[in-house]
Amino acid sequence: MILSGTHPFGGSRERIPGKIPEEVQMRITARIAPLVAALLLAGPVAAADKPQRERCAPNEAEGEMKCVDRNGHCAELSIDGQKTVPLTDEELAARVHAIRHGEDVCWMLDKPVSTGFRAIAKAGGIFPKFVGKIESLSVNVYPLDGVAPGTRINSLSGPRLVADGDPNGTWRLTTEKPLKKGEYVVVFRIFGVDNWDRQAVLMHLDPALKPVAAEKTAPK
Repeated sequence: MILSGTHPFGGSRERIPGKIPEEVQMRITARIAPLVAALLLAGPVAAADKPQRERCAPNEAEGEMKCVDRNGHCAELSIDGQKTVPLTDEELAARVHAIRHGEDVCWMLDKPVSTGFRAIAKAGGIFPKFVGKIESLSVNVYPLDGVAPGTRINSLSGPRLVADGDPNGTWRLTTEKPLKKGEYVVVFRIFGVDNWDRQAVLMHLDPALKPVAAEKTAPK
């Protein structure tokens, strides 16, 4: 249907079927823009409000497919002699995930460790065959102290893990600049001969603490 009307300068005007008038488009845009902005601002809050038990649950599939979400359930990790444990406190998890680091933090340490810690990993968890014998470890480090909720942060440049000997032994954290005492999320990627897993660990680092001794050979 073609609608006709009177043009302000005389004559007639026609509207193309299906085309929304410009003034209507402007009203729609004005109404939608605040909604879009609100959704963008709500992103970090929504992520923080996600239940930790849901965020960190292993995949519901069978066999090795339980490991495909790579949230640390198919490997074991110890840092300066402390074995990582599941982060289950919902209030603490919400605070950690309110900071926009982009990691699912499912693990933690109960006590502080050295800023030059040593880590050792092995296949384990709910399906130990998934990872297999360890080939290498990598790391990303996110400092949390003083970061406001909703702030997007990047991992520090420079930190890496260096093997003390056999890759199934300890790996030492090295950095270009000394790390300060404080709270961190440290993400370990554990690469094995068969596959890989990851653990994002909430931990406190302290330069006054000494790392554990190196293990240059694979544990028996």
